[in-house]
Amino acid sequence: MKDIRLSNKNFFIRVTCFMFWLVTCPSSLGQANQKRLLTTEDYKLWSNLIPRNLSEYGNWSEYLLQYPSRKDTLFVQHNTTGKRYAFPLGRDGRFNAELEFGCITGDTLILQNLRSGVLRKIPHGQALGFSADHRFTVLILKRSDGKYNLEIIDDSGNLKDSIMEVTNWHFDPAGNGILYSTKSADNCSIGVFQLKGKIVKKTILQASKSPFISLAWKENHVAFIKNEAEHMLLYTYDIKLKKLYALDPTTAKGFPLDMTISDNQANSPILSKDGTRLIFWLKNKGGDKTQIDPNAVQIWNANDRVLFDYKKSYGDIRYYDKMASWSVEQNVVLPIQDKELTQGFLSSDYRHAFIYDRTAYEPQNNLFGPYDLYILDLESGVKKCIVKEYSSEKKPAGSPDGKYLCYVKDGHWWVYDIKKESHTNLTHQISESFFREDNNIPDEKQPYGIGGWTKNGSVILYDRFDLWLMPLDGQTAKRLTKERETNVTFRLREFSSDPMYGSDTESKKCFLDLEKGFIIEAVNKDTGNSGLFRWNAKTGLSQIVWKNKKINQLIKAQNKDIYLYLEQNFESPPRLMLFDGKEKEILQSNVHQKHFYWSKNQPIEYDVNGVKTKGILFYPADYKAGMKYPLLVHIYERQFAYLNDYENPSEFSPDGFNVNHIATKGYFILYPDIQYKFGNLAQSVTQSVLSAVDKVLTMGMVDPAKVGLMGHSFGGYETDLIITQTDRFAAAVSGAAWTDLVSCYLYVSGTSKRPDFYRAEKDQLRIGKSLYEDTESYLKNSPVLLAQNVKTPLLGWTGENDRHIHSFQSMEFYLALRRLNKEHTLLVYPGEGHQLDQKQNRKDLTNRILEWFDYYLKNGDRKDWMNADR
Repeated sequence: MKDIRLSNKNFFIRVTCFMFWLVTCPSSLGQANQKRLLTTEDYKLWSNLIPRNLSEYGNWSEYLLQYPSRKDTLFVQHNTTGKRYAFPLGRDGRFNAELEFGCITGDTLILQNLRSGVLRKIPHGQALGFSADHRFTVLILKRSDGKYNLEIIDDSGNLKDSIMEVTNWHFDPAGNGILYSTKSADNCSIGVFQLKGKIVKKTILQASKSPFISLAWKENHVAFIKNEAEHMLLYTYDIKLKKLYALDPTTAKGFPLDMTISDNQANSPILSKDGTRLIFWLKNKGGDKTQIDPNAVQIWNANDRVLFDYKKSYGDIRYYDKMASWSVEQNVVLPIQDKELTQGFLSSDYRHAFIYDRTAYEPQNNLFGPYDLYILDLESGVKKCIVKEYSSEKKPAGSPDGKYLCYVKDGHWWVYDIKKESHTNLTHQISESFFREDNNIPDEKQPYGIGGWTKNGSVILYDRFDLWLMPLDGQTAKRLTKERETNVTFRLREFSSDPMYGSDTESKKCFLDLEKGFIIEAVNKDTGNSGLFRWNAKTGLSQIVWKNKKINQLIKAQNKDIYLYLEQNFESPPRLMLFDGKEKEILQSNVHQKHFYWSKNQPIEYDVNGVKTKGILFYPADYKAGMKYPLLVHIYERQFAYLNDYENPSEFSPDGFNVNHIATKGYFILYPDIQYKFGNLAQSVTQSVLSAVDKVLTMGMVDPAKVGLMGHSFGGYETDLIITQTDRFAAAVSGAAWTDLVSCYLYVSGTSKRPDFYRAEKDQLRIGKSLYEDTESYLKNSPVLLAQNVKTPLLGWTGENDRHIHSFQSMEFYLALRRLNKEHTLLVYPGEGHQLDQKQNRKDLTNRILEWFDYYLKNGDRKDWMNADR
């Protein structure tokens, strides 16, 4: 422990001194006009800046600096005075109003008094929480025997109460206490501390031989499970009334005889606000029935709903744990899911569940098939189908009061009124589309999404650019913003529309107040400009900040309109900003960048079959006008959105590519957007990329004979495909690529364990039809069948264990080029998957890619590894 503390202390001193040196002594790295090229040794200076939190009234900011060495530092800074505290290796930070900040470093709890500056270090800390009234701190401490103690201290640091041998704990989300369980010898107990002005301790159950697990707390009610040997017992306790309720599977009405309460602690009980209903999980009696016997004969039936490989990997979904509802007062249990309707989510008031079978229309050819959506009344048990063949990727979203469900169907947004059992089309009278206008794949257009629900009975929907206020009765809609004319896309920040799938996310769902208004994040995708706006019913739209930068990661103070966010562009490192009526800089990261040559970028525009298309051109870090440089073209799909993204230099990228690492080596880099023609990627991808290259060549800075091409995954496929269509590129690098569209079509995904039909028919490969409807398109877009046309030296790479795009795809192309006596080298990394995880492999790949391009594009040395093994 002493060594760890000294290490952290020394690290803190080094970080503090280094930051002070950079701020106060820039001349030590050279005069203002003196810069030098980056080396890989310099990369360790760079950090990632991550905003974490604002204190209750916005006086303090919390942020994290992450370093390649992983010696990350958590900071807390006063937003007016600039007073700053640093916590090397700090994590799990939280504010106690404006009074105190707590976090964990290693196994030590840190309590920093923000008023007095006094710092307390408490050894062996595992967790901490503050009471809502800011008077008490709850500490979980690990003992030398591996057990845990719970301690409560007051705002002066005095120990007020403690519990020994705590096994589980759960903090009240509102900060009013902690629920805990204990175990000593054969005695288990569960109790609660209430922390409202004073400490009130209540033991709920004790003298039990069975431990308590799966703790939960909401409002005035807690819940937990008693892990009995025969079967689990579920309890809920009314703190206010001091009343305990027990659910015994052997006596509760409606409890299924073939099931028992699940002990899976990932599925904690969920309480309604009034405590009258509790959602819990059931499991099958008689052991785990989900798994397949690995030694039994495998029976693969072509009409199976789910592939055998899926069941072998993930088990039989029919026997997964299932949600159930317990009506506490009546002691009645209602199963929510069953073997037929295996999936579901809850309404926000826990009065209804929405359940479905994702495999209902299998076998089919999409990644996920349509399903029939049912509503289940958790009081009456009545179930009915409300939407047939729901196919959108966008999940239905419930209103915060549990009265409505919003969903998409037949190219429109609909709302279902649960009480009236009625459906209303919200968008049928509006000419603007609420579905992807720029849909670039041959599949059903997906909706732009929901902004939120309002108190006055409306929902806010997105079109491509604007926010629309939609009355739930289907009457006249109102466009709240009018940015379609300016190509600016507006999106709300606060709302989370994800339905509740087995977790208590009610706190994230709330109504939008039109009078008070809300914050909007905005971006112009044509220019890269972005910013923040405020909208309310009285004044309409007003600008907070708008810049030619990327502005994101917005955080709001809980009790005041103060906002923390990041701003950056490619040339300017991320800057932590505060808005409290005016902009204020909290921290500029990576200030040392100014002492090094750094790349710049610019947007370019080119024509692809009459369509104006954009790309990004990055300059060599030490660019000198009048010189001719090599160009590296990095491809995927559409990359213009990265225009204002700052990227730390690194030689440890998982695909071997880092734009600033390449730029420091004297290359231009091009990110071209691509216009796709369904069923003919060979022609459309090649034309798009060459049009972008031709645009760059007209600028006169690039040597036309020194242009390289590279990509990874789908970009790797495009790279292999392009070099079968043109010899314009002097060298190419392709990573983890598809090469044979026939074999990859007839393949089971290594991650989803589902057929990969959809990738060609309705996803990136964009054939639009099955292999048997349009065999020719599969053949003419397969690089492996066009390998005889390749004249470009190719470096390929793959992870040997890649099952996302099987490593055999890269090996097929290797064998094709070998048979044709083409110049090709394939790197196969043992133990790696679709991207490289091991640092030494990442560095190895990065170096080899550069050596490859240096040889072909810069007349560099030919390395031994490029030569054939004799």
